Amino acid sequence: MAKYFFTEANGQRRLIDEQELRKLAKIGVVRPDTPLETDTGHKGVAGQIRGLQFNTADTPTIARMIADIPSPQVSWLLDFAFRDLRLHAINLWACRVIYVVCCIAAILWGFFATFMFLSIAFGQYGDVTAIVFGIPLAWLGVALFILAARLFCEWYIIVFDWIVETTKAARLYIENNKKEGRN
Repeated sequence: MAKYFFTEANGQRRLIDEQELRKLAKIGVVRPDTPLETDTGHKGVAGQIRGLQFNTADTPTIARMIADIPSPQVSWLLDFAFRDLRLHAINLWACRVIYVVCCIAAILWGFFATFMFLSIAFGQYGDVTAIVFGIPLAWLGVALFILAARLFCEWYIIVFDWIVETTKAARLYIENNKKEGRN
């Protein structure tokens, strides 16, 4: 019989067996979003345990839907949604790397453009307008490029998070249809 680590309302952590977990769920002490850890170290929420009936009289609708989610071994394609925190961290890290590389490239381009405009101004052409207009416009281009890179990274994070949340909703919809016998 499985055993779970359960944290009580007063913060005390205790080991309970499956029968006691079922009793606590029926009286409403354990809710679908209650974090649990098995004695083997697997972490999750009580709503992932099959056959656990919760006292849902005062539980919101979303918590009832979470209670119906089975264990995360149903579909390998949709299961990445349960690991979205790790994927989100990787996503943020990748966006930061892309943003820093874009910033470095833009700043190097700004220095190159500045050097070119200075060589035009003090070279054989002697055009002072290259300093007056060219250099500020080059650095304005750098600032706009950095802003565009930042907006692209933000857009990428939003789209990625939307994909993860949509996948979770699709999984919930599929599981509810299977439970109700619809295909």
